[in-house]
Parts: sequence; C-alpha cells; structure tokens
Amino acid sequence: MQDRRLFLAMLAAAALASSGARAFTVRPYDKSAAQAAISAGKPVIVHVYAPWCLQCHMQESILDGLKNDPAYKGLTFYRVDYDGQKDVVKSLDCPRSTLIAYRGGKEVARMSWGVSEASVVDVLKAAL
Repeated sequence: MQDRRLFLAMLAAAALASSGARAFTVRPYDKSAAQAAISAGKPVIVHVYAPWCLQCHMQESILDGLKNDPAYKGLTFYRVDYDGQKDVVKSLDCPRSTLIAYRGGKEVARMSWGVSEASVVDVLKAAL
C-alpha cells in the first residue's frame, strides 16, 4: 500500500513538473500579429513549414525539444503554412524549412534547410 502511495505521489509530481510554463508556444502565422510583435521589437521567430517536408519535421522535432527551455523564454513564435500561405512565403522570399529571427524590429538571422540542433539554436539565440 505504501509503495502504491509513493508511486502515485511521484506520478503527480512528474505531471506537475511537465505542466510548467513553456518558453515559447508555436502559433499559426497571422500577418498583423507578427508585424505588431516585430514592430514592437520583440524577439520573434518565423518558421516556414510544410507538413510533407522532411527537413521541416526535423526542425519541428528540435523546436519541440526546446519549448520548455527557459533560455528561450520570451520568444514569440509563428509558423507559416508553406502550402496555404503562398503570399507570405513570397513576401519572406524563402523556401520551406526556413527559420527567420527578428530582434529590435529587424531581421537578424535566417537559416534554410538546417536540421542540426546547433543550426536551429543559432537562429533562436539571434532573436534574444
């Protein structure tokens, strides 16, 4: 009985720990919201993503692993739908599988096709 209580207590503690605040949340790209955040000088990341793109999925996996890292707290993160938002893709002048960092109202870094954690982290850090 005591082992069961200990197990349940540990399970509850793990659930509470995993429900903590995320450093960033990925939101669908909305032009007015993204431009407002960029114009306000906030650290913004834009990810141009296609659901059928292998590199995009690899980048997404890396980003999922970094969502709870306090080092990236304060990032505002938008995902552009490569297939459904062609006008945005054209205005950004980039291929799918691209991460763009903004800081102080300006683009400060851009990376396309990178699938290493280091290449993704470099873009995130540029925005901070």
